[in-house]
Amino acid sequence: MLWILFSILAALIWAVVNIIDKYVLSKLISKPIIPLIIMGFIGLFASLLVFIFLDFQRLSVNNILLALISGFLYVLAAFFYFHAVKIEEISKVVPLFYLTPVFILFIVGIFLGEIFTPIKYFGIILLILGAILISTNKLFLISFSRAFWFMILASLLLAVDQIITKYLLGFADFWTIFAYIRVGAFIALVPAIAVNGDNFKTLYKKKGLWPFILMSLNEAFNLLAVLFITVATAIGFVTLVNALSSVRSFFVLLFTVLISFFYPQILKEKIGKSIILVKLSAIAMMFFGAILVSFG
Repeated sequence: MLWILFSILAALIWAVVNIIDKYVLSKLISKPIIPLIIMGFIGLFASLLVFIFLDFQRLSVNNILLALISGFLYVLAAFFYFHAVKIEEISKVVPLFYLTPVFILFIVGIFLGEIFTPIKYFGIILLILGAILISTNKLFLISFSRAFWFMILASLLLAVDQIITKYLLGFADFWTIFAYIRVGAFIALVPAIAVNGDNFKTLYKKKGLWPFILMSLNEAFNLLAVLFITVATAIGFVTLVNALSSVRSFFVLLFTVLISFFYPQILKEKIGKSIILVKLSAIAMMFFGAILVSFG
């Protein structure tokens, strides 16, 4: 059952990546575009390694364009995610990625005319209710911050990105698609790279190399998690792998509570008993909703 181990490892690494994202954006830098650009460079480097050392497969011109579009969508999703992380607690942001399967279902339903089973509809309701609950600190006091809407956009863009990626995987192996998508992401970031040179210089003068090293290592960890989840998908059932990897939200909540309690100077979140109960309830609701959507 190695796929279980790889799925949990991917979730664990992604939880660490999310927490480091929050630390970077709250303690080291003020502009979310900077980690996005770092992500683009690391992704380009990884894609070059694939093109050089692996026997990647050829794609048609249309499929290459689709892969580049997928990379552009991934960058937009990451852009909204980083903005959400900048202004909201990370334990509230990460669970909202659960909404991606909902958008996938609706997009597929619109274009293929698919009618969902009652269990899937119930799962969708749980996901939506959980998303509403995670956005508030108190029951019966619901308010949607900008971060909530940023994550709605991020989840929608990721849904389209995943649909395109799934389609492209019918024509080539994962590493080929991965490489082309990363190239597309870098191309999408070229204008941002051109106009943010001064921001990088200012950050280097103020903080030195440490922020760049940390952000680069964090993106490398992200790619490692992608590798683990890919291996898990290859040897296990994709629906089971996706469901199991969703425990990332529980890891994020656990880590943020521990760090906020023992090292509040690194990461500080509200950790009152009632607040933790609300967050835990919302995460559990969204987790089971995701399982119902995947298997219903």
